Amino acid sequence: MVLLRYPLPWRSPLHLLGLFDLASKLQAYTTITVGALFALGVLSLLGLVKAIAILLYVMGSILIVDGALGIVSGIDRTWSQVRYAGPAKAMASGKIIAGSLAFLLTIVGLLI
Repeated sequence: MVLLRYPLPWRSPLHLLGLFDLASKLQAYTTITVGALFALGVLSLLGLVKAIAILLYVMGSILIVDGALGIVSGIDRTWSQVRYAGPAKAMASGKIIAGSLAFLLTIVGLLI
């Protein structure tokens, strides 16, 4: 295994937050698209349930990874507000719990 150094200098962990924002926005646009497809009659009710279950899996994954990184780094950014130390770790713990609940709903949605 070869470890390569990223060519740009590391400034701070706050630069990682753009990736989570991008993933969340893509997930939101996909949710709107799935809702529109269902409203137009292209997607059946069972298809809607399966699509929402998959989207919940994606959102749960984003929340769990964001929460784990928030606990490790002590930095959290939610809705353009940056928190440090104790409040950041509390918010990160909440994200992990919410992501775990999203995983449970994913399992329920896929079993239907």
